[in-house]
Amino acid sequence: MKNSATRRSFLRWSMAGAAALSAGSLRAQSNFPNKPINVILGFAPGGAIDAQMRMVAPAMSAFLGQPIVIDNKPGAGGNLATELVAKAAPDGYTVLFSGSSAMTVNPATYPAIRYDPLKDFTHIGSLTNTDLMIAINADVPAKTVREFVELTHKDPTRYKYGDAGAGGSPHVLLELFKQKSGAKIQGVHYRGSGPMLPDLLANQIQISCDVPATFRSHIESGKLRGLMMVSNERNPLFPSVPTAAEAGIPDMALPGFFGFHGPRGIPAEVVEKLRAAISKAQTDAAIAEKLTGLGLALSVESQQSFVARIEKNLRLFQAVARDANIRIE
Repeated sequence: MKNSATRRSFLRWSMAGAAALSAGSLRAQSNFPNKPINVILGFAPGGAIDAQMRMVAPAMSAFLGQPIVIDNKPGAGGNLATELVAKAAPDGYTVLFSGSSAMTVNPATYPAIRYDPLKDFTHIGSLTNTDLMIAINADVPAKTVREFVELTHKDPTRYKYGDAGAGGSPHVLLELFKQKSGAKIQGVHYRGSGPMLPDLLANQIQISCDVPATFRSHIESGKLRGLMMVSNERNPLFPSVPTAAEAGIPDMALPGFFGFHGPRGIPAEVVEKLRAAISKAQTDAAIAEKLTGLGLALSVESQQSFVARIEKNLRLFQAVARDANIRIE
């Protein structure tokens, strides 16, 4: 009898404790946020990711009623910051703001990466979309993808592509371009767009993929030619450059994104509050003007759509990396 009474007492105590913990957790969620939110960036101050976050942080902070603390933690192509957030407490107070590479390209090209983009994160929402462009040197006698591919078949050893770094989005996209178009081109990998561009202008490499801003002044001066947008819409700054579908490669309509991610298991109502803060920043006219001035497009999509886009692009880039043997150690 004594043992039975002890068990009943323990059960009542356990249930009361669980109820108290549950109530405390619910109160914490409903009061979110009640302290500063840390936004981790995988790159140093001054780049596109940092610039965007600093543009939207004041509006998000005002909506949430708490400071947004921006914490730059560069290293390993952004992987260090992503790994850090994956291991954080899933309470919404530590989130990652990153480009799409963190969740779709790096996991495909870095075999030793220590996070799973589909299992280790709560994908909160996207802020902006960004186009990439494939451009060629204007001395290359081709004005369409088809004409360029035909040239490479006539002289398979002559034509080279250049990218801003092995294992990055442009590298993977140019390999996808090879696979989908049948172009006979060999890759040259640089340490950034800066070193790559002079060789493209000098026709040492004939084709490249990068953000349109990299090519803009040289397209306007006639030294480069836009071959296609890696997108399903024409870019208003380059209205004559065809979309991927118009160029005959619809599978390359793959705009990149910049978005927010947290550790797996963030409560739904916390996610919704963070998404509302993102939306508040997007609907601020002054912020929207600054973002579009960077050549970005505001991204408005459901959380489910955001997750589906990540999964689709990850699977595609994993296949490209496998077929092209892209492995960054």
